[in-house]
Amino acid sequence: MTLLGIIYLSLIAFPDYLAYLEIEVALVALVGLVYVAVGIGIFMGKRLFNYLGAVIPLIWASMGILHYIAVKSDPIEFPFITMEIMIVLCCCYLVLHRTTS
Repeated sequence: MTLLGIIYLSLIAFPDYLAYLEIEVALVALVGLVYVAVGIGIFMGKRLFNYLGAVIPLIWASMGILHYIAVKSDPIEFPFITMEIMIVLCCCYLVLHRTTS
């Protein structure tokens, strides 16, 4: 999740590409910062961040799927949506298989 957040933050350097995809630069920056923060929280072992790691990418992936269907049919979005779905599945695994200490 942290890596995907860094990728989103690096996309800020290409505003023409984001304009082509019809996505606002500020929105991508906000999502990138949230992903990095939640990813760091997951590495620290905080349980709240496991839930956030399951919910936030699910919202962003569903928005990406709707954007692909309704606005812009560009196959470059598939790797990002796939990574977000994998993050959701991994965080759901962390939530369901918690360890007691």
